[in-house]
Amino acid sequence: MIVSVCIKKKRNPLYILRTFGLPEEKLRHYRHKKWLGGADLYFEVEQEKIKAQEDIGEFVYADSLVEMEEVVIRMLKKDGLKLAVAESCSGGLLSARLVNVPGSSDVFLGGFVVYANELKTKLLSIKENLLKEFGAVSEEVCRAMCVGVLEETDADIALAITGIAGPDGGTPKKPVGLTFVGLGTDSEVIVQRHHLKKSRNANRFLSTQIALDMLRKYLSKRRTDE
Repeated sequence: MIVSVCIKKKRNPLYILRTFGLPEEKLRHYRHKKWLGGADLYFEVEQEKIKAQEDIGEFVYADSLVEMEEVVIRMLKKDGLKLAVAESCSGGLLSARLVNVPGSSDVFLGGFVVYANELKTKLLSIKENLLKEFGAVSEEVCRAMCVGVLEETDADIALAITGIAGPDGGTPKKPVGLTFVGLGTDSEVIVQRHHLKKSRNANRFLSTQIALDMLRKYLSKRRTDE
């Protein structure tokens, strides 16, 4: 006897939204896949994607499988702005991600990898007493790193990262994963405090993703305000 079996094929998603920082309570409403750099949302109907983008727009950084660095390089080019960075715990990873993008030299001037305090002082003119009083991993030093980058380059925007990537080196006041990410311009310096809870290299990547997302949101807001 021949038995005929009908197998219903599962449709592949046609539309995607790449997000970063989307809260869990919002994320659970969508078909998604998490990864270290955020979460990708999948849709079979374009209207569903459009509605989701309206609801969670601030967390969406792309509607295709592109990386955050590609998005910000494109935005910097469109706005005619130059970027430079200062990195401590990320150890040059932010710069590496930016130069992975073809044509990034049009807007990315370069970066300072100031892992040791001596280089923070020598290359970015961060005062020794500031480092002694607050420590290298602090809002104050992150802010000074942004200012130092702007003073030492012709950049319009500076990004800075300092933190304790782990797995060792933490204290009760400054636990492993404590990370400060800053963005500076001629008119303001913004510093965010984060407590990352992944492995050493995952924390390093996350710190760069946070920095790039901070830049993306700043550029988006700048366009809205103009």
